[in-house]
Amino acid sequence: MQLTTSITFAIAIAGALLAGTATSIPVHDNQQALAAHPEVTIVEPEVLTSTLRDTLVANNIIGDVLDDFEPSYFIDINYPKSHERVLLGNDIPVDSVSKRPVFNFYSVFSPFIEAKNSTFTLALTDPDATSRDNPKMSEMCHWILTNLTTPIPEPPVEMLKAKPGEIEEYLPPSPPPKTGPHRYVFVLLEGDSANLQAPEERPHWGYGKKRHGVRDWADENGLTVVGANFFFAQNEEQ
Repeated sequence: MQLTTSITFAIAIAGALLAGTATSIPVHDNQQALAAHPEVTIVEPEVLTSTLRDTLVANNIIGDVLDDFEPSYFIDINYPKSHERVLLGNDIPVDSVSKRPVFNFYSVFSPFIEAKNSTFTLALTDPDATSRDNPKMSEMCHWILTNLTTPIPEPPVEMLKAKPGEIEEYLPPSPPPKTGPHRYVFVLLEGDSANLQAPEERPHWGYGKKRHGVRDWADENGLTVVGANFFFAQNEEQ
């Protein structure tokens, strides 16, 4: 039995963020799966959740973008054409994120088993438009994909086109010259998506106020934040 995508991502997250080995995974209920991989180290879900949250706080994702929350899902985001993966604050070149990513998300508490029967929405937002020091266009809405369930089969590269639940088309990150690194934040929201509508405009998510965006939209639509991931990207001209 090979490691699943969820386990691989859990290993990557734990290895990048925890002080232990890069072969750490969250604890789970599937003892058979654990027995098949004796090389891994158990990471209690509370530890992983706390570490995810601490990273979001340290980078002001919790604060600038989201209210405080305990992540219960982690989001695996990949840009297959450029072979880039989003890993909680890594740097990715702008030209590597020009096409829609593929993604999946897994319960922090049960990565070996299917998550509960829920509906999710994935959003991408830029709180640093036009720059972190001068966020006059913040937040900028870059993507909204709704009516998601888990697990999600990852499509091949040639199938990366608009999906039925894409209510806001993917807008590739394009930070202006000399505006420093921007945080591009993927937010996983749980809740009924049957009647979701895209914001009236991308800047400020249509709310017309600096530093307003996905938090307001989620609250307005009764959605709960359950996970977040992010990367940094900047224009080559600095």
